[in-house]
Amino acid sequence: MSSILTKLPAISAQLKLSRNVIRSSLYNQVQLTNYTTTQTNTNVIKKHTLKDQIVQKIKIGGPITIYDYMKIVLTAPNSGFYMKQDVFGSKGHFTTSPEISQIFGELIGVFLLNEWSRFSETKPLKIVEIGPGRGTLIDDITRVFSQFSKARSCLSISLVEISPFLRQVQEQNLCGTTSVLEQEDSNKLNVHSSMTKLGFPISWYRDLDSVPETSGFTCYIAHEFLDALPIHKFRRNEKGEWREILVDYETPSSPNDKETLRYVLSRNETPASKTYIPPSAKDSDYEVCPDAGVFIEKIVQRLNNNSGVLLGIDYGYSEKLQQNINRDTFRAFREHALWHPLEKPGRADLTADVNFDWIRQIAEADSTWFGPITQQTFLNSLGVQIRLQKLLQNCQDANEAEKLKSGVKMITEEMGQRFKVFSIFPQESKHLFRNNPPAGFLEAENK
Repeated sequence: MSSILTKLPAISAQLKLSRNVIRSSLYNQVQLTNYTTTQTNTNVIKKHTLKDQIVQKIKIGGPITIYDYMKIVLTAPNSGFYMKQDVFGSKGHFTTSPEISQIFGELIGVFLLNEWSRFSETKPLKIVEIGPGRGTLIDDITRVFSQFSKARSCLSISLVEISPFLRQVQEQNLCGTTSVLEQEDSNKLNVHSSMTKLGFPISWYRDLDSVPETSGFTCYIAHEFLDALPIHKFRRNEKGEWREILVDYETPSSPNDKETLRYVLSRNETPASKTYIPPSAKDSDYEVCPDAGVFIEKIVQRLNNNSGVLLGIDYGYSEKLQQNINRDTFRAFREHALWHPLEKPGRADLTADVNFDWIRQIAEADSTWFGPITQQTFLNSLGVQIRLQKLLQNCQDANEAEKLKSGVKMITEEMGQRFKVFSIFPQESKHLFRNNPPAGFLEAENK
């Protein structure tokens, strides 16, 4: 691994550094009220805002789950939060580690190369990133791969991106071109391909299922992906019974006002509360992300079919690393500040912390699992300070040098404890790690 670090190039491009606001778990939740069924007018009226569409949906079918609310708000084709805008960076709504420091992506490249080497450099080599943002992370990773001839000669890239807008941003940043995407048919997969500036073939897919499984070694990357998947949220009522938190609307007091959205507590058990809450749940709040479980199961199956690794990085909680866990984490962010999740749907990002213990339970029996560890531990073990000093030696500009140092401080200290890292390998590969854990996981225990 140290040899990989020493071969990394010096500053090769304008650094993309910006201020970051960490997504805090603080949120002043409104008081919940019990839901009672009432008669509503179900005449369908054409609406023009996402909020109006949600209200109409509730009028027709009753209060909706937070799972359904998140899905609508984030990915509705015409007005979902991710579908029509660049939400990243200082001019967006939040900033991620790759946007703060190029070293973050470079060290992930080091991790992937090291693990590919462990598997005898099986070919072909493929990187699949799910939810790639602007493409900044994959750009930094492939810049590292381009320095090694064995990887450069057999690497291809697949990006899983549901947003047509972000796909064009990614292609422009990675390839220097933008394809004209035809109007999407929801019944067909939208796939297009190009070539990156570094000469790697790259393809875009709408979902993981449409990414072809191939022989060789596949590196799956899920950076700040799981936190954006929709959740079911539960709370105990005054009798201590688990009930699901739903989204309802409140009728305005004046005919000139519009309906407002509010939280309500289901009166009875729901299918989700019967299915997802474990008997061991003892707190007053509980959140579960079914789609995260499905995603992990699919990845494990793919890894067992063909060699590879999943590297997951996200904010969340694990009893292995902390106590006094807050399980009431559903919140929203707009322009780097906390925002009420029900206010102006589609204008803010919705998110919830990842339950790493839950996804570990899903994956561990059929895979080789490591983590979670903190992002700080991961980056320090990979040599973040060594890489920083190398860049500083080649940096002639005082302002750029300060940005380099502040960027590393942000991703290791300010974000270093909040974000967690885990990795998954094929079930039959346990012997490869018996005396040598994955790069960056030197302090992790594989149980």
